[in-house]
Amino acid sequence: MKSEKAIQTIELRKLADHHWQTYTDIVIDAPMGLVWKWLCNWDALSQWSSTLKGIQGEAKNGASIRVTYFVEGTFYHTPHTLIYKEGLAFGWSDPMEGEFEGLRDNHFFSLQRIDDDKTLFIQSDDFKGSGAEIISSEDLARSTLQFFPLFNSDLKKVVEENS
Repeated sequence: MKSEKAIQTIELRKLADHHWQTYTDIVIDAPMGLVWKWLCNWDALSQWSSTLKGIQGEAKNGASIRVTYFVEGTFYHTPHTLIYKEGLAFGWSDPMEGEFEGLRDNHFFSLQRIDDDKTLFIQSDDFKGSGAEIISSEDLARSTLQFFPLFNSDLKKVVEENS
């Protein structure tokens, strides 16, 4: 489904049994390099993002990082192993812990060049598994539909206002 803002796509996709994906994208009116600069300035995330409050660790493939989210009034701090492709994408693919044990998280932020002054920002997350007692992969994917578009819009705003 297209969101009310025609420039953003927001979809929940069933990929297989117990395997769901949240897919979002947004067009940012700025060159890819500028979008990447803002996206990867992890120390400044808390200044402009309403949901992703920080990433601590080295921006290097295989590095251990700690991601801080702010969701529904609560801060969550989650360790991950970084998957990193300079200038193009980063994310993680890890087993989840605590109340989400039994699920695997495959979260990515990526950029695609549209032209010299436009970039497609994609945020997606696959949730796979069925061992969680409290929440299913579908429920978790569905819950992210409200938060990913906020981050995407925050990123678009900060980049475009500073380009």
